[in-house]
Amino acid sequence: MKIHEISISDPMFWEGPDGGKVLAEGLGIVNGSPKYQIAKESYLLRVLHPFIEEGEEVRYLLANERLSGSTLADVMEGECAVNVSRVKPGIELRAGDEYGGFEFEGWAIGWIKIARI
Repeated sequence: MKIHEISISDPMFWEGPDGGKVLAEGLGIVNGSPKYQIAKESYLLRVLHPFIEEGEEVRYLLANERLSGSTLADVMEGECAVNVSRVKPGIELRAGDEYGGFEFEGWAIGWIKIARI
């Protein structure tokens, strides 16, 4: 089980159960549907301490590399800037699944790294 720490920089001053960061377990890669203009692949994470954002419970996140020169491997194995999306409540994704444009909500910008817990 690989645990990641995602430090949230935007929205500014965001606070959740773990402070200004989210602790999440990496579950694997999910595939963006070619029917939508979304990332071809995203890293699926399960939030260790679920939280409420805009009235919705957040249990899963999708992370993608934010800066050119970074790769999805950096997101999964190293550290880099990321775009973070919330998976909508009631949506169940597993590694290898395909997701569409209505199953997530763009949410935050942050920095992901392997947690030292």
